[in-house]
Amino acid sequence: MLLRLLVPSIEVHKRRSLARRILILHGVFLTGLLIIIARLIDLQILEGTEYRRVAQAQHYGGVVLPARRGEILGVNSKTGEQAILATNTTLDLLYIDPLIVDDPASVANTVSSILFTEEFYDQCVRSSSSCPRELIQFFEGLFDPLTFVRSIQSGSFLERLPSTIPSIHPRNIVVPDLTEARRLFARDIERRISEKRVRFAPLKYSATKVEMEAVQKLGFPGVDVEFGKYLVYADPELVPQSQVSEIARSFSNVLRIDASSLEQALRSRPLRYVPIMRRLPPALSLKVKELLLRSWKETLAQKAKARDTTEAERILDLFRCIALLPEHWRFYPDATIASHVVGFLNANKEPQYGIERTFNPQLRGQEGLIRTVSDLTGRQILTSEQTIIDPQDGKTVVLTIDPIIQKEVETILVDGVRRFQANSVQVVVLDPFTGRILAMANAPLFDRNVYGGVYEKEAVVLSDERQRGIVVELYHPLTDIRVVKAYLPDVTTSEGRKRLSAKTRSSLEEIELAYDLEDIARYYLYYGENDRKEIFPTDVKGVWLKYRNAIGVGAYLNRSVQETYEPGSIMKPITMAIAIDQGEVVPNDIYDDTGPVKVDEYTIKNALLVYYGKVTMTNCLELSINTCMTSVSAKLGPKLLYSMLLRFGFGRVTGIELDDELPGSIRPWRSWSRALLATASFGQGITVTPIQMASAFGALANGGKLLRPTIIDSIHHADGTVEKAPVRVLDQVITSEASETITAMLVSAAENGFAKAGRVLGYRIAAKTGTSQIAGPGGRYDTGTGSTIASFVGYGPIPNPRFVIIVKMDRPKYRETVHGAAAAAPLFKEIAAFLFKYYGIPPSDE
Repeated sequence: MLLRLLVPSIEVHKRRSLARRILILHGVFLTGLLIIIARLIDLQILEGTEYRRVAQAQHYGGVVLPARRGEILGVNSKTGEQAILATNTTLDLLYIDPLIVDDPASVANTVSSILFTEEFYDQCVRSSSSCPRELIQFFEGLFDPLTFVRSIQSGSFLERLPSTIPSIHPRNIVVPDLTEARRLFARDIERRISEKRVRFAPLKYSATKVEMEAVQKLGFPGVDVEFGKYLVYADPELVPQSQVSEIARSFSNVLRIDASSLEQALRSRPLRYVPIMRRLPPALSLKVKELLLRSWKETLAQKAKARDTTEAERILDLFRCIALLPEHWRFYPDATIASHVVGFLNANKEPQYGIERTFNPQLRGQEGLIRTVSDLTGRQILTSEQTIIDPQDGKTVVLTIDPIIQKEVETILVDGVRRFQANSVQVVVLDPFTGRILAMANAPLFDRNVYGGVYEKEAVVLSDERQRGIVVELYHPLTDIRVVKAYLPDVTTSEGRKRLSAKTRSSLEEIELAYDLEDIARYYLYYGENDRKEIFPTDVKGVWLKYRNAIGVGAYLNRSVQETYEPGSIMKPITMAIAIDQGEVVPNDIYDDTGPVKVDEYTIKNALLVYYGKVTMTNCLELSINTCMTSVSAKLGPKLLYSMLLRFGFGRVTGIELDDELPGSIRPWRSWSRALLATASFGQGITVTPIQMASAFGALANGGKLLRPTIIDSIHHADGTVEKAPVRVLDQVITSEASETITAMLVSAAENGFAKAGRVLGYRIAAKTGTSQIAGPGGRYDTGTGSTIASFVGYGPIPNPRFVIIVKMDRPKYRETVHGAAAAAPLFKEIAAFLFKYYGIPPSDE
């Protein structure tokens, strides 16, 4: 009886237990279903766009078809013959795939013996700028400007240390011979190709101290920093691969870099690419190809002798790891000709300066694309979705620059910088009847093929007193806002910092938390309020470095359009022409030059402190009389003079086809004082560019027409059409009669006045000298040696001028050559003499 009662109870318990299990199972299934639904929502809705992008990227591929960059040409102004200033060349990159290197030492020795030629060796011994960058490391002792200093300190040299360190190689500096240099190169290659996995992955360059300290604090294995180089990097082989996503997300916030790119860098992967040398000369590429072909044939022959397939498969080509990759490079046949006009492409093939940058949209063309479709295994398949877009090559830009004139002018300029110890010189040669620029030259020059040569430095010794005068400037690396400008002791010593304002001290302390000051500070030696040279500290007491060319990257600047200055006395013919055109003066009008002229609180004097008594307006230009010019501008008044200067093109850009042209400055006439009205007449208180002055003198020469200067002859399109640059007349600024009158006065200035220093025997020119002071930020003018700009501008032959030439020399320092007649006139004379001969212009009968 009891048994019969227990059985139903047990059955009920079993059914209830089963029901609970089913309920739990349903709950598990439901939970799983909810997870799947949530994941589907995440994949298809929240992350759907990204995953579709990834899927399409895997399914659709493409091969970019590069466009050929257009050439830049110059044109002979006599014959119309064109010459290449910038073109393209294809040179090979040699790289090695370490994953299939069987014998690293043999491969390295063979590659080194081919690539390290005697010619490269001679180039490297000669200078760092001509040495292939892959080989520079083996000659560093030669290129270190402090080598000489350290040799003296070590006792190798006993002579007194000079203020300028000579650029020579001390006798105890061991220069590897060719055999040793090849051995060093081979061992470096062997080291690099012996590694089969990627062991170095840069995560961020130019990291701040705060960022690097945060990376160290996170403490993930395989990720480290190098404070001296502001570098965060990883060794992917030491990074826990199961944590890569987590690590990437953590560093993304710290380094402000996309997590996906960080994750890719952190992933462990085989090393398949080690670049050995770029830009192989064609002869070297041919030698490498011959090696690979010979090795391949020998391998095939060995395989043919194998006993069976298995043995044949084990026979591998030793040099199958070597490959050549064609790369397109910009090439400049005559590397210094018109460097400042043409510009250059940097190592990343980005246009820098000049025509390369201004006309980059026209020059670069349009890349093409082969769009392909891949299957699940990654193999390409033919479908109707496959498309081919042909590349469109860039346009050819032809300049008005005559390479023959340009080269001669640059030769004269380089010599002029040396002779007169000037900072720089600019020359513009312009056709007054077309506005075409025949030459636009700046010195110092730079080599567009080796543009980094402007960074070459040399050592100088500074006394303790001179070092105390070094000015330090600090700019915040992120905002580029200046934090401090102070003398060196005020920044580097605790006692000196007490002399700084509380705000400046606070800013310094704040920036020191993120950066080392010595890494972001810039140091300058001042030679005048507006004349400074950048210098660089070294680890040798009292020894600093300076740019070998004196201006460093300033050599890239086209000062003919990108720098303004007060023109000085070469503005006098413009003022005089305006007064003649307006009927205010005639050449024979008399001015009584009795002495200095008092205007407001200023006293205006003549440059040589000489006063000439009764003079004509022509004498005024011949002798460059400042006081006389004040009477001329007084007759015009501020409103008329201002408006006419604007019409002559001052105070606005000329529109020449070059980037970063500056407009100069002329204050609105309502704000002119009597003093500014007086000084503007002889080129003080206003600023201009050399191209503006050349253009304005073109109007004096051509009958009064202001033309837009142009440096573009034509643009040639891929379809064969040619777009010619037209002659553009902007304004008839003065009458043809006024033009003839001012020209006659300037001819007299060249024959009887200071401008005769630029006269070419047998030829009549119209010319004017100019010497201008250099105003600093505070409005005060620099004084002493090297405190002037010497100018000379003229046109000829007269009549029927073929060219306008302006020469501007910055801060000549040699003896008494601070004036335009002494420094700039000789250069004008050489250039004009060349042009008369070049164009076959016979001497004048007069």
